[in-house]
Amino acid sequence: MSVHTLGTGGGPIVSSSRAGTSTVVCVDGAAYVIDCGMGSIRNYRSSCAWSDLRGIFLTHHHSDHVYDLGSFLVTGWQVPGESFSRPIHVFGPGRPQRIPALDQEHAAQVDERTAGRTMAGTVEVVDALLDRVFASDICIRMADEGREEPHNWVVAHDIAIPDSVPADPVEARHPAMDPFEIYKDELVTITAILVDHRLCYPAFAFRVDSAYGSVVVSGDTAYSENCIRLARGADLLLHEVMDLDAILATFPDGPTRDGIEIHLRESHTSFEEVGKVAQAAGAGRLVLHHIVPNTPGAADLQKIKAGAAKDFSGPVQVAEDNDCFIIASTPSLSAPREEAEVMA
Repeated sequence: MSVHTLGTGGGPIVSSSRAGTSTVVCVDGAAYVIDCGMGSIRNYRSSCAWSDLRGIFLTHHHSDHVYDLGSFLVTGWQVPGESFSRPIHVFGPGRPQRIPALDQEHAAQVDERTAGRTMAGTVEVVDALLDRVFASDICIRMADEGREEPHNWVVAHDIAIPDSVPADPVEARHPAMDPFEIYKDELVTITAILVDHRLCYPAFAFRVDSAYGSVVVSGDTAYSENCIRLARGADLLLHEVMDLDAILATFPDGPTRDGIEIHLRESHTSFEEVGKVAQAAGAGRLVLHHIVPNTPGAADLQKIKAGAAKDFSGPVQVAEDNDCFIIASTPSLSAPREEAEVMA
C-alpha cells in the first residue's frame, strides 16, 4: 500500500512550485485517486498506469479539487496501450437541496446574491464533462476511431449521506456522525465523513483501509471532530494545512481580501492546530499537504512542520509533489517511518 502525492498545493491558483491537490492510494496494483487538482494528471502517470485506476473520489467541488477531473476521465478512455482496464467509478458530493448558508437570515442573502443559480452533484458534473464539455471530441473519436460509449467506462455516483445523519446545508453542515462506507472491493474499503469547510457542503474526508493498513485524507476542513473520528488509529493522516498570515500577505488590501480572510480562517486548519487533530486521532504519522499559501517561497515549511510537531508525538512531514509514502503491515517494513518510507 503506497500513497503518492500527485499535487500538494492548495487554492485555485496557478503555481509553478506545486500541482493542485491530488492523492493516489495504490494497493496491490490498483489505484484510487482522491481529488484532481490542476496539473495532477501529469504526476499520476509518473506513479501509475491508466490500467491501474479503479476509482476517483472527490472530497468536494471547489475548483482546485476538480480542475483535472475531465482529463482523468477522457485520457484513459480506450487509448491503445494507455487505457482503463475496467469501468472507473467516480464518487463525490451530491447536489445539496439548497445553496449552503450560515443561517436562515444569511440564506435569504445568498438566494439574492446567487440569482437563481443552482449547484450540481457529481453525477451531473461527470455527465456535463462527457456529454457537453468534451462532446465534440468524444463524438469524433467514436466515429473516427471506433471507440465505445464513454459512459460504459466512467460510472459516476453521488455520495448519499445516511438518512440517520441530520445534515443540512444551512442548519447542520457537519453534524457529529459515524464514518460510513461508500466503496468496497477485494482490496480496499473506503469510508467517508462530513467535515467543516464553512459553506462548502457537502465536504468529505475519506479513509482507505486495506490488509496493509489505513490512510485518511482530510479534504479541506477547519479543525474537525468528525475528521478525528474518521482517523482513529490510522497509519497515515494526510491533512491540509494553512499559514493564514502568510497567505494574507500575498493579497492586496480591500473588500475582496477581507471576504477571503473570513473564508480561510473558518474553512481551513492552521499549522498551529493540525498536530492536535493527529494526536487526538492517535494517527501513526502526519503528512501535511494542500499547502496554503501555494506560491513559491510564500510558505515557511519549517515553521509549518514545527508548529504541527509541537502537539503531535509521531512523525510529521510536509509533502512535496510526487512524494511516496509506504504503508506496510510487517514491522520490518514499517520502521523507521520518518526517513525510509518517503521516496521523492
